[in-house]
Amino acid sequence: MFLLVFAVPALLVVLLGYVAGYGLWSWIGGRLDSALGTSLADGAEPAGWTAGTLLLLGLVLAVVRMRRGRGAPWS
Repeated sequence: MFLLVFAVPALLVVLLGYVAGYGLWSWIGGRLDSALGTSLADGAEPAGWTAGTLLLLGLVLAVVRMRRGRGAPWS
């Protein structure tokens, strides 16, 4: 049960980052594909996972820095 307290929010953050990264890459890649004749939109899957992972990493680093700093409201 304790694991779910951390795993579910972490998975939701990764999912949010994935959706944003995938959508943005698909949109930009689709625009450039038609203009340049490339296949950039095919890279949307790795871009989504990368964006989700970076969002989770950034959030964890922000929480750790906040907890170590003077202004941690819950310490």
